[in-house]
Amino acid sequence: GKWGEAEVLHRVELELSKKVMGPKHPLTLTSMHSLADVLGSLGKWDEAEVMHRAELELSKQVKGLEHPDTLTSMNSLANSLVRQGKWGEAE
Repeated sequence: GKWGEAEVLHRVELELSKKVMGPKHPLTLTSMHSLADVLGSLGKWDEAEVMHRAELELSKQVKGLEHPDTLTSMNSLANSLVRQGKWGEAE
């Protein structure tokens, strides 16, 4: 696939989303999640982890701990950690 091109587009979109809607807007959080997923697909697990952690913290603040999007963010972070062999953190 064209993951490298997707990464560039997601980065641009995320920056615009932060600028236009703000860093805590739900669509900005979706953009963060999408970029993290693309980074993971590229094997950039350390970068994906950082993005997933940031998105998860903001999602907890904005949507609450039990919101389905927040739970999805937790799952994505755990998957990223597993891919890096960070089993203890993934639990």
